[in-house]
Amino acid sequence: MFDGNYHFIFRKMKGVYIYLIITLLDCLFITSFLVLEQQEYHLYIYSNAFLFIAIIVDSYSQYSNRDILESLKTLKRTLAIVRLYILICSIFVSLKLDKLINWDWSAVLWNLWLGLFCSIGIGVACSIVTFNKIVQYLFDKSSYKKSKIIFYIWLTQLIIYVSICIGLISFGYLDFLSKTVNYTKKFLILQYFLLAELVIIMFYSIYFHKEIKEYIFSTLQDDEPLTNQQQQSANTQGNNQTLQILNTLSSRTRVPQVMQKISKAYFSIPKRQHSIAQDSIYGSPVLKKLSKGHKRAFSSQGVGSQMLQEIDFKIFEKQSCTINQEFANIVKSQVDKKKSNSQLISADRDESIQNYKPDLSQNSNICIVCYERGPNAVFMNCGHGGVCYQCAIDIWKQKTECYLCRDKIIYIVKVDLDERVGDLFKVVSTTQMIDQFKK
Repeated sequence: MFDGNYHFIFRKMKGVYIYLIITLLDCLFITSFLVLEQQEYHLYIYSNAFLFIAIIVDSYSQYSNRDILESLKTLKRTLAIVRLYILICSIFVSLKLDKLINWDWSAVLWNLWLGLFCSIGIGVACSIVTFNKIVQYLFDKSSYKKSKIIFYIWLTQLIIYVSICIGLISFGYLDFLSKTVNYTKKFLILQYFLLAELVIIMFYSIYFHKEIKEYIFSTLQDDEPLTNQQQQSANTQGNNQTLQILNTLSSRTRVPQVMQKISKAYFSIPKRQHSIAQDSIYGSPVLKKLSKGHKRAFSSQGVGSQMLQEIDFKIFEKQSCTINQEFANIVKSQVDKKKSNSQLISADRDESIQNYKPDLSQNSNICIVCYERGPNAVFMNCGHGGVCYQCAIDIWKQKTECYLCRDKIIYIVKVDLDERVGDLFKVVSTTQMIDQFKK
């Protein structure tokens, strides 16, 4: 544990140092241009060396640190592309200022025109996508979350604002270099529009800051790809055949028999089981039968006079070792079991599941709360996971809502990380919150 924490802190400190070095090089790049402008030295081309070194250091950082989230990788790559774009623009401007090329300024700034057209195209495309999502949300509010629509509108406003800024800077810089008179009168309307758009974005960001932060945080938690994503896509046919068997089992128990892993912290019910699971775990005939006995109330902050009841399902041996595995009938058993952190009623598990010890060699297989056990719990109905069963129960007792999306936790699904078919994980138990007075 100590070695893991040490390496984690070392990687964090290394990332901070690299960020400081890149920031320093960017500042030196800008400062060198200003100094040369004051001293009237025609050595602008050498100032680009600072930005070139910054790009190399940034590329090394991205290559050496591959275990970050996909969204952060995308952000870093975007910043690297922006730096490269600025470097190309700076090189041509430097060649012109050093009188190494004899082009007109409109030709020298061809990079700015290219960036302007690209930003306009991205803004138009983002506007179309956002409008399409708004229309779908108005006709079917269950298709998208409200926070997602708010985020897309906010992002579209930012892209439009950036496009206008790039346009004003491009034409303004051209007029400045060409020593054109009365530049401000030409773009007076755009300047007022720019100020108005900035005010709108500020008020929009303040008013919907909770929804925007919620969607961004949820995306950052859900976007880590599975390491065997390509292998799982090859197992699609086998998974579909397995689901045909599991669909019959689900119709009898009314609870999901498998969960499909989408990312490190997100699971979903396969489509063929989704309609059955939507009948709600509260309507399960198995739960109604078992909820009559073996109840014990507990008191905990945020829960009150309620209780948890766990129903374990023992999945039989698979008929073959190939991908087209099929699960046989389910046998239900329930016994009392003591738990130190809560008074829960649990069914007796299979010995292999009881002695289950997850592989902690990779960060993606460790609970993000305790960093000791495997992430074998899923909050329903939102589908967020990434935590072990014990920590999931503690979170449920304290807050009764998902720690990521803040949706109310209806029940908790426990999966077996060893028993899987492609990206499908076997459900070994389902824990429900039941009112102690319910009969």
